[in-house]
Amino acid sequence: MEKNKFLTSLVVLILVFRYANATMSGPKRPKASKHFVLVHGACHGAWSWYKIVALIRSSGHNVTALDLGASGINPKQVLEIPHLSDYFSPLMEFMASLPVDAKVILVGHSLGGFAISKAMESFPEKISVAIFVTALMPGPILDAATIFNEVSFSNLAMR
Repeated sequence: MEKNKFLTSLVVLILVFRYANATMSGPKRPKASKHFVLVHGACHGAWSWYKIVALIRSSGHNVTALDLGASGINPKQVLEIPHLSDYFSPLMEFMASLPVDAKVILVGHSLGGFAISKAMESFPEKISVAIFVTALMPGPILDAATIFNEVSFSNLAMR
């Protein structure tokens, strides 16, 4: 069932991507190349986006699929990730490294939705749009920073 939800979400993402491609360029102006940043879900890695990466690149756009902490080829081990900030650090470091005038399209799946929510709060000026693919999506009342702080505090209290 989870696989069907993910596949359905990927189809929706492809349709949104094609719509964005069609509306981003007009007959008088060339297609603007966009930069997509793909953030995997729990128990996955950047490898889970390989088909989408190929589609986006073949459409002439830039794409970055990141491995969050202790995922995919990220060299950190699970025991080196005691806090969500450690898990999210590859995305936060990537966003911080972008030029001031750069804007990206963030795409998050599952727990990756929480990661892109945190990036949206930390780097709002560098994000043109965020896409949540069957992902965690904090709202305006309970934002990612609040959840992030509560989880970090409860982890400290358990020690």
